[in-house]
Amino acid sequence: MADAPGIDSHLTFLDADYPALIRSDRVSEQLRRELLDRARPDDPDYRPQTMTAAQFAALRALVDRVIPQDGAPVRIDLAARLDRMMATSEGNGWRYEALPTDPEAYNRGLDTLNAVAGAGHAGRTFAELSGAERDRILEAAAAEEPFDAPGAPFDAAQLALWFEEVRSDAARLYVAHPATMARLGYSGIANGGAAGAAFAGFERIGLGEREPFEPATKAETAA
Repeated sequence: MADAPGIDSHLTFLDADYPALIRSDRVSEQLRRELLDRARPDDPDYRPQTMTAAQFAALRALVDRVIPQDGAPVRIDLAARLDRMMATSEGNGWRYEALPTDPEAYNRGLDTLNAVAGAGHAGRTFAELSGAERDRILEAAAAEEPFDAPGAPFDAAQLALWFEEVRSDAARLYVAHPATMARLGYSGIANGGAAGAAFAGFERIGLGEREPFEPATKAETAA
């Protein structure tokens, strides 16, 4: 992806500084390719590869409560990225002993959410619940509260562990997206030379100090 067609236009809502930083010699070529790949627009017609439609709808509803993106300049399809991560086995490489492999854990966890939702809300799926109703189920899951949901693949302890994993996976994908990095003003990507063979490093490391090449955040430029 040497030219990364369409990437700059995808980031037009950002100040020009951040796309320019990604393309600069401060970022190694290998990291640049990875960042530009992460910035590719998500497919609006994405179809899940490892989940049923009901499971995928539950995952969308879950991540929308964990990481709300209302008002964000670019909406990152975290559910699609999580499903793709399951399909390509690109997770963090470990799991709790009480849980099965990641793809199976996602399937069982989402089926459990749907079972819990149905038991307490007249057969509705998790995705069919209101935001407040979803939050109550997720808060109970995080607290490992017992539930009575016939057919649920996970018990309360397993659901709590899985929900912890989902939050970790979703947050990692969200923060790793260049759009999020730009909004945070994260400049740690700028630590390599043109070939990435040596770290260029930072000299100004005091509180509130910035190197000349570091882009300012939107909040700073508006101040």
